[in-house]
Amino acid sequence: MEQNRVVNASGLPDDVVGPAVGGLSQNIGRELARWVDDMRASARRSSIFDRAGYSAPDNPYSQMAVARRAVSTDDIVAGVADVTEALAFQGVHWESANPDIADVFNQINGDLNMDEVMRVWHREEFTYSQTIIGMWWEQKKYTVRGESPDSGAKRRKTYDLYVPTGFTFLDPLKVVPVGTNIFGGDRLAWQATQFEIQQVQLLSQGTLIDPVMSRFFLAPYIPDQWEADHLASLGVDPRRLIELNPTNVFRHSVTRPDYERFPDIRLKAAFGLLDLKQQLMEADRVNLVGAANYILLVRKGTEKDPALQQEVDALQENFKVVAKVPVIISDHRLEIDIITPKQDMVLSAEKYDTLDRRILARCLGALTVASSGQRNETSLTVARGVARLLESRRHMMKRSLESRMAKAIVEHPLNASQFKNEEPPNLAFTPRNVQLDADSQVVQAVMALRTQKELSRESILEYFGFDQEVEAMRREFEKESGLDDTFGTVVPFTASGADTPNGTPPASSVDGAKGGRPTGGGSSPQSPQAQTKPKTASGNPKTGA
Repeated sequence: MEQNRVVNASGLPDDVVGPAVGGLSQNIGRELARWVDDMRASARRSSIFDRAGYSAPDNPYSQMAVARRAVSTDDIVAGVADVTEALAFQGVHWESANPDIADVFNQINGDLNMDEVMRVWHREEFTYSQTIIGMWWEQKKYTVRGESPDSGAKRRKTYDLYVPTGFTFLDPLKVVPVGTNIFGGDRLAWQATQFEIQQVQLLSQGTLIDPVMSRFFLAPYIPDQWEADHLASLGVDPRRLIELNPTNVFRHSVTRPDYERFPDIRLKAAFGLLDLKQQLMEADRVNLVGAANYILLVRKGTEKDPALQQEVDALQENFKVVAKVPVIISDHRLEIDIITPKQDMVLSAEKYDTLDRRILARCLGALTVASSGQRNETSLTVARGVARLLESRRHMMKRSLESRMAKAIVEHPLNASQFKNEEPPNLAFTPRNVQLDADSQVVQAVMALRTQKELSRESILEYFGFDQEVEAMRREFEKESGLDDTFGTVVPFTASGADTPNGTPPASSVDGAKGGRPTGGGSSPQSPQAQTKPKTASGNPKTGA
């Protein structure tokens, strides 16, 4: 009997086997489909050529795996990941109207090594277009650093806070968005092993104590039939899911609507170009392998004087020895040719440059338009566009951290006594702006705003990628150590060697508004009319009747 595509070969009656097996047919089908996929993947990996390396099916997990491969193996994609990381993340710090809170949060940054966290965050988002972050919270005391501005005494104010003391990044290939994501509700589950399922069960029974699992895992997640079928189509086993604790685990992704479980993998747009590049490399590899494994053609005799069969047999036996001892003795009728593929177009730079240029533009998010074979990129269309894209990505990371970390700390019930009517601090990046193009007009405009006192000194220094505290410390050291005198440092707008405070020129004794002249400048001849014209009370000639 065949029921639900399951054949009864057990020898038992159909009415006994049918109901029991019918409910398992879908699970059996999913297991067979997974087995077939594994066999295909194994067969694909067995070849010395990798022509299907960037042919990802319409499956988010397969696409993320291909994106990971691209970042780790392709020179252009890996280079873009490294360069954008260096350009966008030089430093990160917290700012607040209350300097004590800002100092405490910056101490938390130091404990978390937030500079490294942001770099890993960027690489994960660049690769998978999403980031799964777990936080470990603990109680910790912080003392405000520095000196009191009033008394100059060392500050001793302390904060006893419940704060994150560790960040970890979970593998997106192991995390599954579950449930309905209406109104931004993001529920996550972990694709667990059988051992992890057993550990969670022991944890719920109270027979196992594991702080990590108790904080990160809630309970096994059991989807309904529709969701189970959908997850199975993605290659996820719906029977091995453990829901993650949203208090300690959250997901940050690029722009994604709430009705989509996964964001669009941004690198997917480059898969086609990467596939073409892979095929080009494999074609060149075939030519190079063919050149290394050449064919040796040995001909004996001519049309007028053909070789005898005895000569051909002797020549064949002799070349078995010649392969080891390259000495050939023969007459003029012997010809030897080496047959190899043509190498004229192998490793052609033009073909690789065409693909690499397109891959680079897609990974950077640059707006490039080719017209009549000419490149029309400008500073406005490339550098500024890439810079704004990096700033946009940083801005969304900033919002996630301000919500998941700063706001969570300030509003946590255990910290209620430490923050009284205080606003959460703001996250700031150094450099403040990602500047990729050297636009002198923009620099002049920024300096003009500083001259007009519309911008602070700190904003100006951050614009150029400098830290105000570090520069202040260095300037104080130079002044106290006498390096300014040694190098003859001159304050801008001051004549060399002039002894004037803050570089301000000495005040003139002449008031230009009163028409004065420098000392020793003489006097102008007076006209006869000036002596006879009536004057005002201040001594100036009258101009009216």
